[in-house]
Amino acid sequence: MLAQTASKVRAHVEEFSGIVSAGLCKPARRFVGEALYGIMARQSVRLSEIGRALEEPIALAKTATRLSRNLGRPALEWRIGAALLREGARRIGQRTLLILDLSDIIKPHARAMEYLAEVRDGSTKTIGNGYWLCQVIGVETGDAAITPLYGTLYSQTAAGFVSENHEMLRAIDRVGAATHGRGVWVIDRGGDRGELYAALLAKGRALVIRQLGTRHLLAGGRKLASDEDFVTALLEEEGVAVVHGSAFGLSPFFRISYATATEALEEACARIQRFCAGLR
Repeated sequence: MLAQTASKVRAHVEEFSGIVSAGLCKPARRFVGEALYGIMARQSVRLSEIGRALEEPIALAKTATRLSRNLGRPALEWRIGAALLREGARRIGQRTLLILDLSDIIKPHARAMEYLAEVRDGSTKTIGNGYWLCQVIGVETGDAAITPLYGTLYSQTAAGFVSENHEMLRAIDRVGAATHGRGVWVIDRGGDRGELYAALLAKGRALVIRQLGTRHLLAGGRKLASDEDFVTALLEEEGVAVVHGSAFGLSPFFRISYATATEALEEACARIQRFCAGLR
């Protein structure tokens, strides 16, 4: 039974690796398949662990050297990333959540790795050496499945680095092009930046961004300082009644009753979207 399960898993890995490595040369395609299998089998991204999973009849050091050589192939990361994005974009619908997240990878013992930079460890809240990570995943509401779309490491000490905003906008542009504008962008407080708002709104992208406490929305020249202000303005301008989240201890969100016809809900959502598009 265990052997059958392992065989099925390997078959699925080979099928997926064939998709993301399409167009690569034969050695590169072999490397992608071996790397994926080794990562799953050993639960590690270390080349030595991947090599152990392959169980080649040669010295482990030689296997690791071969894997390292293939890992360094020019444009390999870009081509696999592009293939992964194309495949994932097919699953993105008009209301799929596109979650953009900035995180970090800490390398506490590294000394000679290129472009090491100071990053804030999100787990320990301390500063250490490592790299920043910008990634985008697709998620359907009410579904636990995750669709990986984009991921890249960057460092402020690397040649060609522009800014964190540049990295985020590049992710938005690439994913947005692949999905043909489908999806709703979701960014935490780090996304409350004028440059990101301007880029997303200029392209008509739907978005949900958690605001900083120091920012206020304006509707018809009136400042919306709370969720209560928001629901009042929504009712007055669009005739849509919702309940402010603070009534349930869930400020700054609002609550919608869906005990009505689907057509009425669709019209209400269109009005809410129109109202939100007019905020600044």
